[in-house]
Amino acid sequence: MDNQSHITSQESQRQDVRLESLLDACRPEEFDNSRIKSLVRGKLMREAMIRQRRRRHLITAVAGIAACVCIVAGVALRLFSGGDVDLSHATLAEVEEAGYTELVVAPGKRAELTLSDGTRLIANSRTRVLYPEHFDGAERRVYANGEVYLEVAKDAAHPFVVESNGFDVKVLGTVFNITNTSDSTASVVLVEGSVEVTTERDDRVRLKPCDMVDLVNGEVSSLSHVDPADYTLWIDGLMSLRGESLSTLAQKLTDHYGVAIECAPALGRVKVYGKLDLHDSIESVISSIREIVPMEIERKGDRIIMRN
Repeated sequence: MDNQSHITSQESQRQDVRLESLLDACRPEEFDNSRIKSLVRGKLMREAMIRQRRRRHLITAVAGIAACVCIVAGVALRLFSGGDVDLSHATLAEVEEAGYTELVVAPGKRAELTLSDGTRLIANSRTRVLYPEHFDGAERRVYANGEVYLEVAKDAAHPFVVESNGFDVKVLGTVFNITNTSDSTASVVLVEGSVEVTTERDDRVRLKPCDMVDLVNGEVSSLSHVDPADYTLWIDGLMSLRGESLSTLAQKLTDHYGVAIECAPALGRVKVYGKLDLHDSIESVISSIREIVPMEIERKGDRIIMRN
């Protein structure tokens, strides 16, 4: 009986060992997951690099578009906004690039323009004017050196600015005369309306009708009350003589006709009054002056000399 029990016990142990062996075969083997982590980490890094490259490409493209927009805007501003161009010192190429046309009036002549906004501009002899074919932007800007008469079309939203050497005249709608000569003197006479004269040295003068401001070397030198008709007769081909010296008159005629006219010192201090018809030749004008002031006329080449 005992022997049988021992056999049964041994068999049971062998079955238990086989069963344990079978169970061990069914259990999953332990494994090292570090390689899987490495592979996953590498994939994530590659995806991050791809996203970074895409962001760089997008930023570069946006920057390129922005640069193009800035360039186009800059060109547009130069072409359509005179405020960005210093017309007083710009070269002819810069003036043309900014969309301006140049008018130069020959000695002894006058020229009249109607600008795109309806402003009437008359330029006297030996005057240079720069004006745009069309006004665009916040203001209407022209340049004038010499003498100009303007009847400015009203446009409160777009101030009219006349730029000259050393000063600007800003208006909304008015009639005025600007003289800017070669000897660093200038004047503005207001016929009607209101203007503000601003110099490069930040002098500011607001004019009322019949006011005249004189400037010397870009600075305001005087403000006076005048008869504007005396200063605008030239648009009808006349020159008003208001007691200026003969030497001053000689310089005005030199500027107008482009002929060098000199005056003896003693004779130059004589004051003259009256009117001259600038439609006439310089010879006829000199003859008219001789009726007022007795003098001798001498010609030396291209010069006319007035003597006692």
